[in-house]
Amino acid sequence: MILGYCVVLFGEALMSLAGLSYLGLGAQPPSSDWGLMVSEGQLPLIQGSLLPSLAPGAAIALTVVAVNVVGVRLADRLGVDRP
Repeated sequence: MILGYCVVLFGEALMSLAGLSYLGLGAQPPSSDWGLMVSEGQLPLIQGSLLPSLAPGAAIALTVVAVNVVGVRLADRLGVDRP
């Protein structure tokens, strides 16, 4: 039960931090943050370059999915019941 909660909480925290940085309320340049990278990639996205905004967005999504998959596998291996 606690493992599942921690996995979900990690995903929520990562998405919240990225969202706040995207809105300008989190990390400020010159620090590197995925939300800040997505925000800075908006102008190149409008100009037709997908990579500066797509790469950090994909990294956020893949990290959250990977942590969730590892959490589910670990819970299965430990024999934790899921609701």
